[in-house]
Amino acid sequence: MVAIFGFCDIRQFTDATEILQEGVMEFVNSIAQIVHMEVALHGGSANKNIGDAFLLVWKFPKEVTPDDIKEGCNRGHYSGVRSEDVQDTADKALATFVVICAMLKKSARLRA
Repeated sequence: MVAIFGFCDIRQFTDATEILQEGVMEFVNSIAQIVHMEVALHGGSANKNIGDAFLLVWKFPKEVTPDDIKEGCNRGHYSGVRSEDVQDTADKALATFVVICAMLKKSARLRA
């Protein structure tokens, strides 16, 4: 499988746990809801939740090979038929993280 993997974790989780105590699960679930929703909307999958961290994956179409990715990295750009697939997947992954950050900052539930 050729994919983009993203990893994010909740900053200062230990401090949040101490302050929120019983409410920490609601806090984590509120964040997880945003992360999972945005990843799915942008063509990815939330692969694994590990306490305060999330492993996220955007798979390239089956036609894209590791050599296609390596070639683009070595040249600094992509060309050919698969270049749009590579660029589109990378754009979706990056956009997801931008939107997640914005949604977390905007969330009234998390500010409370």
